[in-house]
Amino acid sequence: MQDTMRLYRTLFGTRAYLRSVCEGAAFLSASGIAIFAAVTYATVHASNHVTDFVLSRVGPHNVRFLFIYGTFTAFVITAGLLAWRPNRLPFALKAMALFLLVRAVFVALTHMAPSPIDPQKPAPFFNSIFYGSDLFFSGHTGMPFLAALAFWHILPWRIFYLGLTAFFGSVVLLGHYHYSIDVLAALFITHGIFQTSCWLFRRDYALFRSTENQTAPRPKRASRKAVAQLAEPARAPKPFVLHAVGNDPVSGDQSKTGFHPVDSARHRRDLNIGPLVAAGEITPRC
Repeated sequence: MQDTMRLYRTLFGTRAYLRSVCEGAAFLSASGIAIFAAVTYATVHASNHVTDFVLSRVGPHNVRFLFIYGTFTAFVITAGLLAWRPNRLPFALKAMALFLLVRAVFVALTHMAPSPIDPQKPAPFFNSIFYGSDLFFSGHTGMPFLAALAFWHILPWRIFYLGLTAFFGSVVLLGHYHYSIDVLAALFITHGIFQTSCWLFRRDYALFRSTENQTAPRPKRASRKAVAQLAEPARAPKPFVLHAVGNDPVSGDQSKTGFHPVDSARHRRDLNIGPLVAAGEITPRC
């Protein structure tokens, strides 16, 4: 908690951070207006519904509770992650804004009527938010996948958001809230939106990952000398040869034994040179 408060004081005392947050909030507001206008236009000019390979074989099922309150739960969890680390806020705002803007363009271009759903009607408030002809592409599938890509460097949250993507993709198909093409296309379009966000807002993305990059341990790089030593084959140690001072040089064939057997007496003397070395009469050498 102290690290979070210290991070708040540091970031909110920086003019560049405040400017980036304001830019992201303004961009998100403009994208919200654009998606609202696109949904209204698509709903008014909606055509007939079409057949679908998946929807004609499953449902429709009443999954309204999961569809509505699951969305609110995912929103609260994501907001908590952003509030816990405020350095993530600028990139998150701008990436979501770009997501909504791109989706508004697709919704305005494609305005088919949704597939028939269960006859029970939701409340007017929820109906205005969650139900309409904004089908292509699925925001319930794309937004969790966008969060999974953003938190890809944190394994638990990556798994959580990937699971959430699969969950909402199944829910919208079981309830006939989207066509199957809306769910599949959302994954590819969202990946392109994420890559574009990383390119357009590269500084914000670097700030997004800054706290994890500082705490993550970096593997130590092995030196070239250590790698060369590991790569070289093991060398056998050279034999230790002990000679008496004044002896003749040892030939190549005789060096294998380590001594110079001239005669039996000298050989016995070489084998018993411990007392001579102790008395200082001979000096050993390698």
